[in-house]
Amino acid sequence: MSIELYKAIIVGPPNVGKTSLVRRYQSDEFRESHTATIGADLSAATFEFPEGRVVLTIADIGGQETFAGLRNQFYQGAHHLIMVYDVTNRATFDRITDLHEALTEKICIQRDDFLGGSLVANKSDMKEEAQVTAQDGQLLADLLTLKFFETSAKTGDNVSELFHYAAAESRRLRHSG
Repeated sequence: MSIELYKAIIVGPPNVGKTSLVRRYQSDEFRESHTATIGADLSAATFEFPEGRVVLTIADIGGQETFAGLRNQFYQGAHHLIMVYDVTNRATFDRITDLHEALTEKICIQRDDFLGGSLVANKSDMKEEAQVTAQDGQLLADLLTLKFFETSAKTGDNVSELFHYAAAESRRLRHSG
Protein backbone atom coordinates (compact mmCIF):
# COMPACT_ATOMS: atom_id res chain seq x y z
CA MET A 1 0.00 0.00 0.00
CA SER A 2 1.37 3.40 -0.96
CA ILE A 3 1.83 6.42 1.26
CA GLU A 4 1.54 9.87 -0.29
CA LEU A 5 2.58 13.11 1.40
CA TYR A 6 0.78 16.43 0.90
CA LYS A 7 0.88 19.83 2.53
CA ALA A 8 -2.03 22.08 3.44
CA ILE A 9 -1.64 25.60 4.77
CA ILE A 10 -4.32 27.16 6.91
CA VAL A 11 -4.33 30.96 6.74
CA GLY A 12 -6.50 33.95 7.57
CA PRO A 13 -6.61 37.13 9.59
CA PRO A 14 -5.74 37.00 13.31
CA ASN A 15 -8.27 35.52 15.76
CA VAL A 16 -10.48 33.71 13.24
CA GLY A 17 -9.89 30.28 14.82
CA LYS A 18 -7.25 28.67 12.60
CA THR A 19 -5.41 27.00 15.49
CA SER A 20 -8.71 26.03 17.12
CA LEU A 21 -9.78 24.21 13.94
CA VAL A 22 -6.51 22.27 13.81
CA ARG A 23 -6.69 21.48 17.55
CA ARG A 24 -10.31 20.32 17.21
CA TYR A 25 -9.33 17.99 14.38
CA GLN A 26 -6.12 16.67 15.92
CA SER A 27 -7.20 16.19 19.54
CA ASP A 28 -10.97 16.85 19.56
CA GLU A 29 -10.62 19.70 22.04
CA PHE A 30 -11.53 23.39 22.14
CA ARG A 31 -10.08 26.10 24.36
CA GLU A 32 -11.87 29.38 25.02
CA SER A 33 -8.57 31.19 25.65
CA HIS A 34 -6.56 32.44 22.71
CA THR A 35 -2.80 32.49 22.17
CA ALA A 36 -1.44 33.95 18.95
CA THR A 37 0.45 31.59 16.64
CA ILE A 38 3.96 32.93 16.14
CA GLY A 39 5.16 32.10 12.64
CA ALA A 40 3.65 28.66 12.05
CA ASP A 41 2.76 25.43 13.85
CA LEU A 42 3.15 22.17 11.97
CA SER A 43 1.19 18.97 12.52
CA ALA A 44 0.29 15.91 10.46
CA ALA A 45 -2.85 13.87 9.91
CA THR A 46 -3.18 10.46 8.27
CA PHE A 47 -6.10 9.50 6.04
CA GLU A 48 -6.94 6.08 4.63
CA PHE A 49 -8.30 5.95 1.08
CA PRO A 50 -9.05 2.87 -1.05
CA GLU A 51 -6.00 3.77 -3.18
CA GLY A 52 -3.67 4.07 -0.18
CA ARG A 53 -2.69 6.20 2.77
CA VAL A 54 -2.33 10.00 2.65
CA VAL A 55 -0.33 11.95 5.20
CA LEU A 56 -1.32 15.61 5.23
CA THR A 57 1.09 18.05 6.83
CA ILE A 58 -0.90 20.99 8.17
CA ALA A 59 0.93 24.31 8.45
CA ASP A 60 -1.05 26.62 10.75
CA ILE A 61 0.21 30.05 9.70
CA GLY A 62 0.01 32.93 12.19
CA GLY A 63 -2.21 35.79 11.05
CA GLN A 64 -0.34 38.73 12.57
CA GLU A 65 1.30 41.01 9.99
CA THR A 66 4.52 41.19 12.02
CA PHE A 67 5.25 37.56 11.08
CA ALA A 68 4.68 37.99 7.31
CA GLY A 69 8.33 37.50 6.32
CA LEU A 70 8.67 34.39 8.48
CA ARG A 71 5.51 32.86 7.00
CA ASN A 72 6.66 32.89 3.38
CA GLN A 73 8.90 29.84 3.84
CA PHE A 74 5.88 27.72 4.79
CA TYR A 75 3.94 28.52 1.60
CA GLN A 76 6.23 26.70 -0.82
CA GLY A 77 5.20 23.21 -1.77
CA ALA A 78 1.61 23.61 -0.58
CA HIS A 79 -1.00 21.39 -2.21
CA HIS A 80 -4.09 22.83 -0.52
CA LEU A 81 -4.96 26.29 0.75
CA ILE A 82 -7.42 26.57 3.65
CA MET A 83 -8.59 30.17 4.06
CA VAL A 84 -10.48 30.97 7.25
CA TYR A 85 -12.62 33.92 8.27
CA ASP A 86 -14.79 34.61 11.32
CA VAL A 87 -18.52 34.88 10.50
CA THR A 88 -18.96 37.28 13.43
CA ASN A 89 -16.38 39.75 12.05
CA ARG A 90 -17.09 41.14 8.57
CA ALA A 91 -13.60 42.68 8.32
CA THR A 92 -12.01 39.20 8.34
CA PHE A 93 -14.20 38.17 5.38
CA ASP A 94 -13.37 41.37 3.51
CA ARG A 95 -9.63 40.54 3.69
CA ILE A 96 -9.95 37.10 2.06
CA THR A 97 -9.83 38.19 -1.60
CA ASP A 98 -6.60 40.18 -1.23
CA LEU A 99 -5.06 37.43 0.90
CA HIS A 100 -6.02 34.79 -1.68
CA GLU A 101 -4.49 36.80 -4.50
CA ALA A 102 -1.23 37.36 -2.61
CA LEU A 103 -0.94 33.72 -1.52
CA THR A 104 -1.78 32.06 -4.81
CA GLU A 105 0.77 34.30 -6.50
CA LYS A 106 3.45 33.22 -3.99
CA ILE A 107 2.54 29.56 -4.04
CA CYS A 108 1.84 29.07 -7.75
CA ILE A 109 4.62 31.22 -9.16
CA GLN A 110 6.99 28.25 -9.59
CA ARG A 111 4.42 25.90 -11.11
CA ASP A 112 1.50 25.85 -13.51
CA ASP A 113 -0.56 23.55 -11.30
CA PHE A 114 -3.98 24.50 -10.01
CA LEU A 115 -3.84 24.93 -6.23
CA GLY A 116 -6.86 23.37 -4.58
CA GLY A 117 -8.41 25.12 -1.67
CA SER A 118 -11.20 25.67 0.83
CA LEU A 119 -12.91 28.78 2.13
CA VAL A 120 -13.94 28.31 5.75
CA ALA A 121 -16.63 30.30 7.56
CA ASN A 122 -15.61 29.56 11.15
CA LYS A 123 -17.65 30.16 14.32
CA SER A 124 -20.84 29.03 12.59
CA ASP A 125 -22.26 28.17 16.01
CA MET A 126 -22.61 31.94 16.68
CA LYS A 127 -25.44 32.53 14.18
CA GLU A 128 -27.03 35.37 16.18
CA GLU A 129 -23.81 37.40 15.96
CA ALA A 130 -23.03 36.59 12.31
CA GLN A 131 -22.06 39.53 10.10
CA VAL A 132 -21.45 37.37 7.02
CA THR A 133 -24.14 35.16 5.47
CA ALA A 134 -23.51 31.65 4.19
CA GLN A 135 -24.64 32.90 0.76
CA ASP A 136 -21.90 35.57 0.77
CA GLY A 137 -19.35 32.92 1.75
CA GLN A 138 -20.50 30.54 -0.99
CA LEU A 139 -20.41 33.32 -3.61
CA LEU A 140 -16.85 34.23 -2.66
CA ALA A 141 -15.79 30.58 -2.65
CA ASP A 142 -17.24 30.16 -6.15
CA LEU A 143 -15.47 33.32 -7.33
CA LEU A 144 -12.11 32.08 -5.97
CA THR A 145 -12.69 28.45 -7.09
CA LEU A 146 -12.63 27.19 -3.50
CA LYS A 147 -14.83 24.64 -1.73
CA PHE A 148 -16.99 26.34 0.93
CA PHE A 149 -17.30 25.00 4.49
CA GLU A 150 -19.20 26.37 7.46
CA THR A 151 -17.38 25.14 10.56
CA SER A 152 -17.33 25.54 14.30
CA ALA A 153 -14.13 24.68 16.12
CA LYS A 154 -16.16 24.98 19.33
CA THR A 155 -18.75 22.31 18.44
CA GLY A 156 -16.68 20.39 15.88
CA ASP A 157 -19.22 20.91 13.06
CA ASN A 158 -17.67 20.12 9.65
CA VAL A 159 -14.09 20.16 10.97
CA SER A 160 -13.31 16.53 10.04
CA GLU A 161 -14.96 17.04 6.67
CA LEU A 162 -12.73 20.06 5.99
CA PHE A 163 -9.44 18.24 6.60
CA HIS A 164 -10.61 15.07 4.85
CA TYR A 165 -11.48 17.18 1.80
CA ALA A 166 -8.04 18.85 1.89
CA ALA A 167 -6.35 15.42 1.81
CA ALA A 168 -8.67 13.96 -0.84
CA GLU A 169 -8.49 17.02 -3.10
CA SER A 170 -4.70 17.21 -2.84
CA ARG A 171 -4.49 13.59 -3.93
CA ARG A 172 -7.08 14.02 -6.70
CA LEU A 173 -5.33 17.05 -8.18
CA ARG A 174 -1.94 15.33 -8.19
CA HIS A 175 -3.34 12.30 -9.99
CA SER A 176 -5.52 14.20 -12.48
CA GLY A 177 -2.65 16.10 -14.12
